[in-house]
Amino acid sequence: MPPHKAVLSLTNTCIEWVLDWLYTSLKLQGSLKERLQQRQYVTTHLTSNIRQRLINITFRQHMYKWSLSHKCLMLEVLGDTSTQCIDFTEGGYAYVDEVWQFYRSLNVIKIINLTRLGIFCKIKTDSDKKYLPDINNTFYRAFDQMKNLRWVTLKGVADKTFLLTMGTNCPHLEKLNIAQSPRIDDEAVANLIIRNTSPAEGQKSVQVGAQHIPTNLCANSLKMVCVSETNVTLASAGILLHFVPNLESFGGDIHAGSLCCVINDLHLKEGHKSFKLQELWDARILPQQASLLNKVCPQLTRLSTDASSLGSLENLSSITSLTLSLYYQNFENDIYDYLLENGEKLKELILVDHINCNLDLSWLAELAPNLEHLVATVSLEEGREVLKWPSLKTAQLSVESSRVLLALLTSITEIRDLDITFVRAPYQETFECINDDLIICAVTEDGLRKLQKLKIYECAIGLKGIDCLLLHCPDLCYLAPLTFWHGLINEDFQSLVQRIKENNWQLKLIMRADWEDDKELQEASKVPS
Repeated sequence: MPPHKAVLSLTNTCIEWVLDWLYTSLKLQGSLKERLQQRQYVTTHLTSNIRQRLINITFRQHMYKWSLSHKCLMLEVLGDTSTQCIDFTEGGYAYVDEVWQFYRSLNVIKIINLTRLGIFCKIKTDSDKKYLPDINNTFYRAFDQMKNLRWVTLKGVADKTFLLTMGTNCPHLEKLNIAQSPRIDDEAVANLIIRNTSPAEGQKSVQVGAQHIPTNLCANSLKMVCVSETNVTLASAGILLHFVPNLESFGGDIHAGSLCCVINDLHLKEGHKSFKLQELWDARILPQQASLLNKVCPQLTRLSTDASSLGSLENLSSITSLTLSLYYQNFENDIYDYLLENGEKLKELILVDHINCNLDLSWLAELAPNLEHLVATVSLEEGREVLKWPSLKTAQLSVESSRVLLALLTSITEIRDLDITFVRAPYQETFECINDDLIICAVTEDGLRKLQKLKIYECAIGLKGIDCLLLHCPDLCYLAPLTFWHGLINEDFQSLVQRIKENNWQLKLIMRADWEDDKELQEASKVPS
């Protein structure tokens, strides 16, 4: 049976009660004087660490559950100079007008001692880009006082002033995500790294290395800088690699060109012996570039590239996590050849746009026996058997038949998180082949014993199959998306909800797994017809 909900500690119980009370009180939209009285009462009677926990819980709520305006009201009551973390990126994104409201709240309560700040603004139109500078301008003064920042996400909103401020004021900055920010260019990156020097001089120093350029203090502390989908060129990549000695990751693609080319140029012109990169994204890697990476990036373990680069990657001996973009082409033989040489070292294999490339389960289990995470389309050759695959813990897989799925479920004996999509082959089985009988057969053959989360995007599993899972999977705590489990009827939903309540199970039944991901069946006012 599923795990039971643990009895909350007295502290956590009180925190839940206080959160509910605050949320209910603030929804009444009292006068300014009443809100000031609320704030004074809360800050007087709750310690700073309790208020920080309440802020964390508030901003983790999904945007479809709590609006940003409600979160800002909570922040204005709970926050003060002792607040260290405000990150609403975990709960979704905001629009330009909501970002302005968030800035206003930070200004009102004078939060200046943050170590972590997270903002994700979704830019919809050109008018959003037009008004963003004026909105950012309202936050510059408060941001200028934030000297303790370590982890910062300014996704969509970052500009030159923000980066100049962090470069000047934030000596402990470690991680910076400024992706999708249209106002970020090479000058902005130079403002972050280079002290009191024009960007042109900084870029020149990267190219010729003829002089020492003083850097801001954050250059020594930075470990990750994400500039994906901005207006930077490879000059910014060069500045970061040259002046940031502890850089571990760019956090994503730099669409301006090849990072391997920048590394090669720096190695040749500047005499760099090594870099501390642990992650690398590059569209195409040539054999000589892979050999160079093996020599100058000895700590590189995670690589994302096109599948067309597979022939070059045998020279990279340190890779344990590999992401390949297939662009809906079949690279089956190339992947097998790579796994034949390097499969035992891999712990993570992620294929992107892989629907036309079917990898044989028996080959995968044999060539990559230590794989822990897999994203792929899988098949099984007639007459072949699949070895037990106890290393695999999480998987997101597409299958075309019940035979393949059954072989999979009985081989991945230690799987915790399983995500299955059925892709119908022409004139073959439909999603109805994923039914109660298949689930019963899988668990009776000792499959899915450690399962915690199961997603199947369309199937014919009904209450009988779910009961079998509940009986044989003692750690099961998540099933989704039940809207597309066509074996279930209204009475089944009601029965499941009642049993969860009666038995105090820690089991989430998710109706949809896209934007309604946090909408549990237990919380829904209506079940689907």
